Amino acid sequence: MSESRTLRMPAQCDLRSVQSLRGEMLAALDAGSALTLDCAAVERADMAFLQLVLAAGRSAARRGATLALTNRTGGLDVAFRRAGLDPSAPAMPAL
Repeated sequence: MSESRTLRMPAQCDLRSVQSLRGEMLAALDAGSALTLDCAAVERADMAFLQLVLAAGRSAARRGATLALTNRTGGLDVAFRRAGLDPSAPAMPAL
């Protein structure tokens, strides 16, 4: 497990998209030791997506892998703040 993977997140990261994103994230974690979520296109994110990201971070850690968020947008940061999370905290980009 040494491959690094990057997944591009869609504009709408919400309840409708989390099931397919979950599958993509699990497959990427199975295939490599590092997963990066490129969030440049994210316009809106909801709690379902935040829960998915946090769960993926825990899953990555259990596997000895890493999960990072890059190119965070204002829409994504707003979702983190509404959930009571600080998107600029060191633990957030690299779960």
